[in-house]
Amino acid sequence: MKSSAITNDAISRSASRLRWAVIATMVAMALLYLAGRFGLQMGQARVEYQRHGTNAEATGLVGDLLLILLLVALYQLTAMLKRIAEGETFSVGVVGKFRAFAMWLLLSSLVGLFAPMLLQLSGVGTRDSHQLRVVIDFREILTVGVTLVLFLLARLLERARGLDEEVREFV
Repeated sequence: MKSSAITNDAISRSASRLRWAVIATMVAMALLYLAGRFGLQMGQARVEYQRHGTNAEATGLVGDLLLILLLVALYQLTAMLKRIAEGETFSVGVVGKFRAFAMWLLLSSLVGLFAPMLLQLSGVGTRDSHQLRVVIDFREILTVGVTLVLFLLARLLERARGLDEEVREFV
């Protein structure tokens, strides 16, 4: 057996395992979020949901939106991992799913960064119309930066796909 076949099998197995880990994480995230959001208890365990902001309802809706966007991003990641597990490496489908993952993750991080500011500017839930409080979370800025790097990786994957096609033409 060729070493490339062994390597491809190892990559496929790793992608499959990672896909199931991401699916389990998505389910756990959704269940914990819902338990916290609706104040559900599991025996003696209680999940707390803390809102940061002056308008609890608007902040809750932003949290809901962030969870949905993150779950869509992770779904795109699982779709990409499924393709890799099936033996695709640099296909158009893999690159497309990776790009979709990066796009949804970027959208999620931008909403997390700007939604609180937009709520403040719109005056939703503010008590004092003469005060504007803008809070910048550097973790959100870092997340935006990391997702932009993912777009660069998508371009690198496209280039690798092109090189892979060229190599196959020589053989």
